[in-house]
Amino acid sequence: MGKFSSQEIERQYNLIKRLLAEPEKYKDAIDAIKKDIAYMPIELKKKLEEENITF
Repeated sequence: MGKFSSQEIERQYNLIKRLLAEPEKYKDAIDAIKKDIAYMPIELKKKLEEENITF
């Protein structure tokens, strides 16, 4: 897996936070993220863990 830029990590992080703000509206997207969590960049996983954001 290639390296991700800090901007890309930040964009993905912000997208996840927006989706989780309205879980009933974005249920399908959240479910897709849950399935792909193993493939997330390590930097993004760490950032989510720091904010106590779990799926």
